[in-house]
Amino acid sequence: MNTIKIKFLFSVYAIINLLFIVKYGSRQEIIPTSLLLILYLLIVSGVLFICLKYRENINNFKKFNFYFFGFSVLILTLLILINILVEKNSLNVDRWSAMEVTIHSIINGIYPYNLPDHLGKTSSNLPSLSYLGLPFYLIGDVGFLQPFVFFILLIFLYKSKILPYQKLILSVLFLFSVAFMWEIYVKSDLMSNLIIVILFMLIWHDLFKDNYFKKPLLLAFIISFIILTRGIVIIPLTIFLFSKYIKSNTKEKIIFSIGVILFLMILSLPILISIPDIETLIEHNPFNHQTRYSSKFLQVIFILVPFIISFYMKNMLQIIYYSFLLIFILMFLTMFMNIFKNGFNESIFYSAFDLSYLGMIIPFSIFAFTLQLEPNEKRI
Repeated sequence: MNTIKIKFLFSVYAIINLLFIVKYGSRQEIIPTSLLLILYLLIVSGVLFICLKYRENINNFKKFNFYFFGFSVLILTLLILINILVEKNSLNVDRWSAMEVTIHSIINGIYPYNLPDHLGKTSSNLPSLSYLGLPFYLIGDVGFLQPFVFFILLIFLYKSKILPYQKLILSVLFLFSVAFMWEIYVKSDLMSNLIIVILFMLIWHDLFKDNYFKKPLLLAFIISFIILTRGIVIIPLTIFLFSKYIKSNTKEKIIFSIGVILFLMILSLPILISIPDIETLIEHNPFNHQTRYSSKFLQVIFILVPFIISFYMKNMLQIIYYSFLLIFILMFLTMFMNIFKNGFNESIFYSAFDLSYLGMIIPFSIFAFTLQLEPNEKRI
């Protein structure tokens, strides 16, 4: 157990959630924000302390999986209920409506990136994110995506080899994350996107740890699909796969490379055929929206660095940790640059910086923290 890493990971997790409390806690007058911050730290630290103190009891509890499955169903029900109770049009966050606009446009053959959502903004959703949201759009609420992905995460934990107390801690850290619950409330898709990436890496590693490129065409499809959800996923995917790609044989390289190009084109086809003209594409495209808060220099650096880091990875624990580290550095550098330029209040309380982007760090911080508690590669 690396106590320095564990303390660092928990500190980052806590700081992000405390920033959410600072921003949104100040909008109510019942409980002072300072007291909310203290209570939050005490509650989360207390729950973690109990889980760690009684870890042997939790691990030896014979009916743990039975109760954990029941717990998973209960949580899914509660998260769906939150989505139903929240009136989406009352929200001042447009992730759900941006997704609805994109899905509606794809279905009807219309270019989506110059159409306004319910707040008058335009979508930054890449095609695959819309495909993920499509089933929930058809049943009436794309906000169900995040509870469904979290339920998939809980089922993954239920089936996984990690110790019972780790399963409990990982679940609790998500549920006690203000940033995560904010995403549920506003019907966002940001964290679910990153959870899918982590689950893919863990499952693929478990299935093909001897050769990640054993099924190159299937891998090409999955990678293409995930890349077309959100640009940030390139960081963990590159760390996870690039060194293995270099070591794969020529046949695997060719099949994978051609497959990625082909699948990227096929998945993007509904968007490509709906482009009205080049001017519209240049002015209105998802990459402009997704990269507007960070500098181009930072973006280039954080696209290149994962290729180098990939060669130094020895196990999944390192891959998860360094994915967390790079996303953490990128997001916090971007936030600090915005604070330096626009001031703390404008960046945190208003729109100079989108605080919810820090939520992309949360899934990696939780997984890295939990796995560091018992760094056993055989259990990952």
